[in-house]
Amino acid sequence: MSATQVPKKPATHDNELGKPLDEDDVRNEMKLIGRLPEKFTNDIFNSYSQGINSVLALVLTQCDDDEDAVEIEQLRRVIGMCPLEDKFIRTKGKVWAVRKHIINKNASYFLDKDYSKMIKRDGNQAFIESLMEIVKSRFTELSKADQDMYWKKAALMLNTVARFRKAMSELK
Repeated sequence: MSATQVPKKPATHDNELGKPLDEDDVRNEMKLIGRLPEKFTNDIFNSYSQGINSVLALVLTQCDDDEDAVEIEQLRRVIGMCPLEDKFIRTKGKVWAVRKHIINKNASYFLDKDYSKMIKRDGNQAFIESLMEIVKSRFTELSKADQDMYWKKAALMLNTVARFRKAMSELK
């Protein structure tokens, strides 16, 4: 590496909400994950994916606007086509970085956050940004019980990430 080159950050951006991972980051992360037992990683990927799907299903059930419902359903289909491991790898660091806000149920953190720099710039960007705006605009209008459903789903996803991190740390 020359004196003018900047070293590339490692694939895991667990302490920051920064930009989305690129394809090389995902490949490097998969190599590390390959050291874990396949049954364990399958459980992690499935559990996490189910968490994402259940959040989207919850948003859809609370959607009053037909246009929004169509967008959410399209996003669900796109996310459904994404490999389970990619969903997990691309988002686990973001979930971990906000763990204190999830644990403390700090809604204002999530409602006031600008997510634009965290979303991968691709054909699905508009869907994801729209979903975030739908959730943000409706969250405060939800009953406490409905808000608690979001927190439960976020906590389950956080728990999945924590189990994964613990397993990875034991490999070192």
